[in-house]
Amino acid sequence: MLRAFIAVDIPASVRRELERFEDELKRSGAEVSWVKPERIHLTLKFLGNVPEEAIAGIKQALQEVAASSGPLRLQPAGCGAFPSLKQMRVVWVGLRGDDGPLRMLQKKVEAALVPLGFEPEDRPFRAHLTLGRVKGKRNSNYLQEALLARQDFQAEAFDVTELVLYKSDLRSDGPLHTPLNRAVFAADKQPSLIRGGPNHGVNRRPTKGHRHGDVSN
Repeated sequence: MLRAFIAVDIPASVRRELERFEDELKRSGAEVSWVKPERIHLTLKFLGNVPEEAIAGIKQALQEVAASSGPLRLQPAGCGAFPSLKQMRVVWVGLRGDDGPLRMLQKKVEAALVPLGFEPEDRPFRAHLTLGRVKGKRNSNYLQEALLARQDFQAEAFDVTELVLYKSDLRSDGPLHTPLNRAVFAADKQPSLIRGGPNHGVNRRPTKGHRHGDVSN
């Protein structure tokens, strides 16, 4: 059995910006288990424990999704905590840009995996990047202040050109993510939704509840 998930990779340059932001937040002294920058991904679908013989079918499904999908452009922007700043459990950075096409891409991934026995999530997809998990209440007020002060946080925009199937090995120092397959998007395909619509460029930050984008897979 393999513990697996499907994600969008974050470029190294963006991860360095997220690392610097994490360092700012660490100065709060709050009890947080911070995610190492190299482990930050935007998760589209967590698969859980998967039989090795099922991997080939998952790879094929992702190739078919990629063949009908075009590149997207996203930008990390804004920050917050789940379920709220008053009751922080997960510290996150939001995403803006081609949010409509991103949601459609995630739905296509879900639909492609249903015939393989993976049920769709019953909660709405909320794209975010997890920076850390709050482990205690010490200095939580300082972390709240730091997050409120950096609502204008932005990192550089990046292009999404592929889906990545990862296996995740749980270790004492955190999970080790190893790519099993990369499904590259068709370069001549347009995004799933037309750019420039009413939600284009709007920072649709996560609000209540969360799933995906969770790097502790």
